Amino acid sequence: MPGVFAVIMAGGRGERLWPLSTRERPKQFLALAGAGTMLQETADRIRPLVPAERMCVVALKEIAHLVREQLDVPDENILVEPMGRNTAPCLGLAAVVLRAKDPQAVMIALPADHVIRDRDRFLTIMKAAVKVATGGDYLVTLGIVPDRPAAGYGYIRRGELFAKSGDLEIYRAERFIEKPDHKTAERFIEEGGYYWNSGMFVWRVDAILKAITEQMPHLSAGLCEINAHLGRASWAEVVERVYRNLPSISIDYGVMERASNVLVIPAEIGWSDLGDWSALGAVIPSDSQGNVVRARHVGVETEGSIVYADNPERLVATVGLKDLVIVDTDQGLLVMPKARAQEVRRILELLGKQQGPE
Repeated sequence: MPGVFAVIMAGGRGERLWPLSTRERPKQFLALAGAGTMLQETADRIRPLVPAERMCVVALKEIAHLVREQLDVPDENILVEPMGRNTAPCLGLAAVVLRAKDPQAVMIALPADHVIRDRDRFLTIMKAAVKVATGGDYLVTLGIVPDRPAAGYGYIRRGELFAKSGDLEIYRAERFIEKPDHKTAERFIEEGGYYWNSGMFVWRVDAILKAITEQMPHLSAGLCEINAHLGRASWAEVVERVYRNLPSISIDYGVMERASNVLVIPAEIGWSDLGDWSALGAVIPSDSQGNVVRARHVGVETEGSIVYADNPERLVATVGLKDLVIVDTDQGLLVMPKARAQEVRRILELLGKQQGPE
């Protein structure tokens, strides 16, 4: 697809998958749900539409070497962030770089840490999103059709029908909702018309930069300063200086929630973001007792639990356990109820390793 670029956001810390995911090797650089790492799976998934030379990866400077080790993309396509500032600066930086390559470039923005089992359907939706974004000043996102009232995701409420593409329906996005409580999430499922916010986007680079100018003038000013040094020896120094003064804010909150030209395409693609240990069961089959096991496990009356050992020869024995997470790695041993899997960051806080938002 000429003029289409993929931007893979590989800067997340993956803190809720500690102790397997660490600061030195976050979850997107691990093989958790496939033959390759999550970063490699993301690149392979979009490759039928976007060749390697039009694939960019944004990563923090301390882990950029992992991108080079795992992906065969031109070195100039690895965009290094000096520090994490969430997705708005990340995608703004990528848009500035792509605009210099092609002022009418269409960007497919993908997190590096998602699992998508139905690749064919994913590609069909992406083709439709690219077509819509190419033909107008639209910001297109994928809304995951929910299969349960999950309180850990943001939601998108659809508005009126905008267009159809084959069997796909494309809607105007009426509003974005921050992570609701469980009762509110149940109401969303009952009412219908609500989707999980996937964090995947498609837009022309001029459209997203225009939206950033309108909604986030401080970020826009920083990007203009960075753009003035594009291709010059001063680029890295300017990026680092500007980044230190940029707000740490998501593109959802900074732009999408307030923009009037957002479209959402409902997507049933076998999606999971592997946000914490409890999500592992969505991508790894469970045994007859409902346990998800990646270890040499001997269990007595153990059910509904996750047992993971970094060393496959490590023996993990359990007796009389239910709905627990047990993770054994060189970094440490983690044991907790599955229902509290979101609280791993509290451990990192106590250890003094909190590194900021993903």
